[in-house]
Amino acid sequence: MLKYADRQAERTTLQEVATLAGVSISTVSLVLAGKAGHRRISEDTHARVKKAAEELNYAPNLLTRSLRRGRTHVLSFYSAFRYREEADVYMDTLSSAIEMAGGEAGYDILVHCNFNRSPKEIYQFLNGGLADGLILFAPQEDDPLLTMLRKSALPVVILNGRDPGRIFPSVADEVEDGMRQIASALLAEGHTRIAVLTDVAGLARDSHRRVALLRKYLRIGGVEVPDKWICASGEDATVVLGKLMAEPEPPTAIYCWHDRLAYGVLATCDSLGIQVPEQLSIVGYDGLHWPSATRHIAASVNVNLPTLARMAVRLLDDYINGYEGPLREEWVPVSFMAGTSLGPAVPCNGAIHELNS
Repeated sequence: MLKYADRQAERTTLQEVATLAGVSISTVSLVLAGKAGHRRISEDTHARVKKAAEELNYAPNLLTRSLRRGRTHVLSFYSAFRYREEADVYMDTLSSAIEMAGGEAGYDILVHCNFNRSPKEIYQFLNGGLADGLILFAPQEDDPLLTMLRKSALPVVILNGRDPGRIFPSVADEVEDGMRQIASALLAEGHTRIAVLTDVAGLARDSHRRVALLRKYLRIGGVEVPDKWICASGEDATVVLGKLMAEPEPPTAIYCWHDRLAYGVLATCDSLGIQVPEQLSIVGYDGLHWPSATRHIAASVNVNLPTLARMAVRLLDDYINGYEGPLREEWVPVSFMAGTSLGPAVPCNGAIHELNS
């Protein structure tokens, strides 16, 4: 049995197929490309070439062919967070959705997972001709990769973000409407004392925007979130909950900036004996059920990740195929799910506030 290196070295060439079939390389190329009929190549020659290719186990060099034709039918997917954790339900779901959407549109997906490269090396790799276009996930506005990509001819679609330079098209969920729906749901249940668990360290752009929008819509409903109740998600949940629930008038609800955090808080509530939602309501964002010891389903804004992925792939395909119209910045509608972790505020003092759509 040949070793792997030997098998690689013995890759069959067009010349070997041509020699076995007794024809020219150009004839072999035409037959294997399906163009024999256009050049009046005889059926006998066609059959000999096909037989020789099969006997030699010939496979075309798809990369060479793609570069020659200018299309690879591959799309790159790169996360600007530049890290990936195991058992990440959000990224696992999104990556699978992009793979499915790519296949539906006739593309393979190249998921880049080496995050040890410098921005310049990343750019060179993404722009090196391996893919027809790039889906760039959640870049910060000052990401140096954006600056470099703007100088390239590579079609790029930003997923879960917007290009501040208004060069690249984008697809994102309707986060403003999502946060409005959360505020409306909390106010409709009579919650006026609401705490927030966010990424105070500043590592996640989404957390700050979501919290700002939540405070905006709660304020419209007559409710202020005190600064002291904006807590860092990096702190121990047991300590955070202990401090909040020890207040003379503790919060009746906590908004967690994503579902992974919400399910962690729910499990901590169970361990501390805090009754959800009777004592404390918990709300997250993304609509994903993360593995947790809790029996609850977190109230959350459902983001349809398959739709998000499908829109991103289709938008990128349009630009690859020469779309030259106005910049397209598309939104995916979201919906609120009550789950089992949202209930009336207890005690329910004061009028119930509502938000207009």
